[in-house]
Amino acid sequence: MTAEKITAFASVGTLLVIAATALAAFVQLRHLRTSNVLMVLNDFREAYERPEMLAAREALPRVLSRLEDPASRRQVAEAADPPDWLRSVFPLFRLLEILGAYTNRNVVPRDLLCDMWAPAVLSIWTESVPLIAVLRRKAGPALFENFEMIAVLSQRWLDENHEVYPRNLPRMNLVDPWAEEDSISGPVAP
Repeated sequence: MTAEKITAFASVGTLLVIAATALAAFVQLRHLRTSNVLMVLNDFREAYERPEMLAAREALPRVLSRLEDPASRRQVAEAADPPDWLRSVFPLFRLLEILGAYTNRNVVPRDLLCDMWAPAVLSIWTESVPLIAVLRRKAGPALFENFEMIAVLSQRWLDENHEVYPRNLPRMNLVDPWAEEDSISGPVAP
């Protein structure tokens, strides 16, 4: 075998090793991204389930009720700092703002966010609109804009009626044992 052939084989071998290394790196980066997304979503879920977030969700109707009073709205609009009665909902808004920022920067895929959280995000946004409108009088439209963005994405996703169940996978036989007693007719929706 000539020196040229040996060099050619060595070059091809080197090319194959480099290609395999690049492929392995690509696969590893993809796994790393998936791992990061799972960590973010799991951290969000854990934070959302904490007692202080439950307290914030429970405080929201009381805060909204208080906003029906013009003096309370003026207090929100004119105070340098938010009044104590209003601060109870801010942890929830900040958490959703952070999730929105992660989604806006493509850390969390939009479809995955919507599949997991669209009903909750949209429900909280819809309930919070009057409060956010009052807060934006002073702070401007950038306040909680990432939260707003994921609410819009959630609304679109729900309006499109996404069905995430795999089309080629059969469903389990679901029987409602009380359908007749409760005067429900027709099959149980999957």
